[in-house]
Amino acid sequence: MYQRFRETFHDFPVITLPDIHKSFPDFDTKNLINWQKKGYLIRLRNGYYLLSENKRDEYLVYKIANKLYNPSYVSLESALSYYGIIPEAVYAIQSVTTLKTCSFSTKVATFNYRTIKKELYFGYHLIKQANASFRMATLEKAVLDFLYLRADIKDEPAIESLRWNKAAIQQLNEKALLDYLSIYRSPTLEKKIQLIKKYSHA
Repeated sequence: MYQRFRETFHDFPVITLPDIHKSFPDFDTKNLINWQKKGYLIRLRNGYYLLSENKRDEYLVYKIANKLYNPSYVSLESALSYYGIIPEAVYAIQSVTTLKTCSFSTKVATFNYRTIKKELYFGYHLIKQANASFRMATLEKAVLDFLYLRADIKDEPAIESLRWNKAAIQQLNEKALLDYLSIYRSPTLEKKIQLIKKYSHA
């Protein structure tokens, strides 16, 4: 039975119960528990699974982040790391969502989701890689999401303490940044962006 299951879902980044019942209408869910014990499957959250044998690179993990809690897109520190803005590696995958804030700790990674308003759920694109495609914030939106959700970052010393890559910040698309910024309607965020610009040219 497992061999048929494996062949059916080999290319799935995340396997859900509806996926399983669609392909195997009479599937006994006790198999899932047994296969986890044998190391064939990894449980990500209730009703969400991954084949243990799947090669897990950062791109597949981003795809899993999208599927595990939907709607969501990768943003914040994870996107800033992807674009080379922040110097250190990010071990938990950070995303934003219109659903409630939550976190899933799995054998693959820890997946964190921060809530944003529905009107701010924009500014992401689909990035396609060989083994996965995933929703990722644009560089401009990742910066805005991060600063918007970080109330503790509000002055020059706080901006400088981030140690962001100045050359990477200078790659921001000014028009896209200002267009996005206008949708937030936040004087506080506008001030933070001015501080970021000053920092990047210091």
